[in-house]
Amino acid sequence: MKRTAFLILVLVIMAVVGFYVRTAWEKPEEPQGGAAPAVPHDTTGAYENCLNCHGGIVASHNEQFGEGSYDDCLQCHRPQ
Repeated sequence: MKRTAFLILVLVIMAVVGFYVRTAWEKPEEPQGGAAPAVPHDTTGAYENCLNCHGGIVASHNEQFGEGSYDDCLQCHRPQ
């Protein structure tokens, strides 16, 4: 009887640890939509064309939001 109880206890502990590890691996879903982050700097003058400095965003934005033209950043990102 003691051996059976020990095996059941070990199986329960393994199941709990396995469940914990599996849920820790799952990436939480990021909320879609909503307001985009605000622009933390001036958007006039030398900073008027966002893609001069932030040109690397196009691939990630295409992946996240679908193919599109991201030339007008201020359409989603508002200055502070």
